[in-house]
Amino acid sequence: MILIDRWSKILNYLKENQSATVHDLMDAFDISKSTVRRDLIAMEEQGLIKRTRGGAEMEVREDNIINIKEVFKKDTDKKRKIAKKAASLIKDNDFIFIDSGSTCYYLIESITANNVTVVTNGLFHIQKLFEKNIKTYILGGYATPDYNMIIGEDMADKVSMMNFDVAFIGTLGIHCVGGFTTNNLVDRELKKAVIKASQRCFVLADTSKFNVRKFYTYGDLKEASIITDSTVDFDAEDTDIIFA
Repeated sequence: MILIDRWSKILNYLKENQSATVHDLMDAFDISKSTVRRDLIAMEEQGLIKRTRGGAEMEVREDNIINIKEVFKKDTDKKRKIAKKAASLIKDNDFIFIDSGSTCYYLIESITANNVTVVTNGLFHIQKLFEKNIKTYILGGYATPDYNMIIGEDMADKVSMMNFDVAFIGTLGIHCVGGFTTNNLVDRELKKAVIKASQRCFVLADTSKFNVRKFYTYGDLKEASIITDSTVDFDAEDTDIIFA
């Protein structure tokens, strides 16, 4: 059983049973104790589960309890305004990365450049890209609809072999000390790789994301320009802020 399939089965098992011991998972999926333990350690590092004494349970933190559909419906006017500005920066024949964020989703409908290719890890994004007949490369991995993300253990490695003319990423926080931040380790590693692989990188964020510091930093403020909807009280030198 390949790793992604195992993780998918383990997550489904935990969703159905709330928790499981190492022996429960060994018996359920006919895998060794060492394999279960390695998987649980890696899955906890990526924010998917919480390890317990002798087993694991679903990771449920207050800041992770979200309704992704509500997130996409919230502040759509602001998101579309930012997205339209971002789309205007795309040129014909560009090779683009668009991450799973909700503002990035609205960027797709504003793309007017010709013959572009998009790489994405956003589940909702895929149909939108198909509808616009945009050439699309989907990063492979485990689908997590609750977060509109595809999660794969080798995503950052794949991205490190790519070269983007321009990349658009969302964020959970922008902080003068912490930089660009997120709460998910997989998201952190992917965004970090995308920034490195891009000639130009833009973080799309409304003003509510400023002066917010989440657990993981994925980039320094100097590594990407910020596109936001209006002026904001934010004290950080050399930060490139573009107003939509």
